[in-house]
Amino acid sequence: MKKICFAISAIVMSSHVMAQDNTYIRNGNIYSNLGQYFVGAGVATGSKFFKGQDDQTGVYFNGGYHGEDFNADLSGINYRFLGDNDSAINFSVFIVANPGFDADSADVLKGMKDRDFSGDLGLNADFHVGEGTLSAKFQHDVTSVYNGYQADITYYHPMDLGFASLVPYAGAQYFSKEFVNYYTGVSSLEATSARPAYQSNGALALKVGYALVIPITENLDLTQSTAYTHLGANMADSPIVASDNQWLTTFGVSYSF
Repeated sequence: MKKICFAISAIVMSSHVMAQDNTYIRNGNIYSNLGQYFVGAGVATGSKFFKGQDDQTGVYFNGGYHGEDFNADLSGINYRFLGDNDSAINFSVFIVANPGFDADSADVLKGMKDRDFSGDLGLNADFHVGEGTLSAKFQHDVTSVYNGYQADITYYHPMDLGFASLVPYAGAQYFSKEFVNYYTGVSSLEATSARPAYQSNGALALKVGYALVIPITENLDLTQSTAYTHLGANMADSPIVASDNQWLTTFGVSYSF
């Protein structure tokens, strides 16, 4: 699935969860099985982000290690440098990648330049509020690809259903104009009669979703997540974007050891 997926955290970052007494929010991610390695795989399907997009369904993989302060998996790397599990506020630094796209992955993109993967360095603050966590992030491109930034604030609320763990969340993400124009803009050299030139300002996206995990054995979990994102007009009005309403659903398995 070669597309920008603004709800990707619902796939990778929330795909490894167990019961509530083993679930924790770290660096704005849903983690479990502290001090263990894990591997996971599944299927993701969602709405078209680009007009005439070839694929809407694909396979995803994840794996890594989730520790007390250090976490590394295919979604990124983060390190908690201030605070502990009993602190009201934790601070972390993180590195995360933003997916690009190939111009042959959607009809509307043909003739455009490919957009490259980019890497961001960021700072996160987790505020423990009652049974939930309010997570705030700021990240900036350090690979000189889009040369902009993103900001995010999301509230997570783990719930123990007895047979499974449910983690609903809601939040907002802001994309700088540099991000918007690099990944959804159309330059004058890329413009056609069906794809006019487009440049805009920063855009806000609102998101809601959940992660559901059903433990099968001590080490094996079934995972399912769904996310909905509403893109702001500055991004949704791009002639290459299919809709301002984006959704993504995943089904997978995860093994801890």
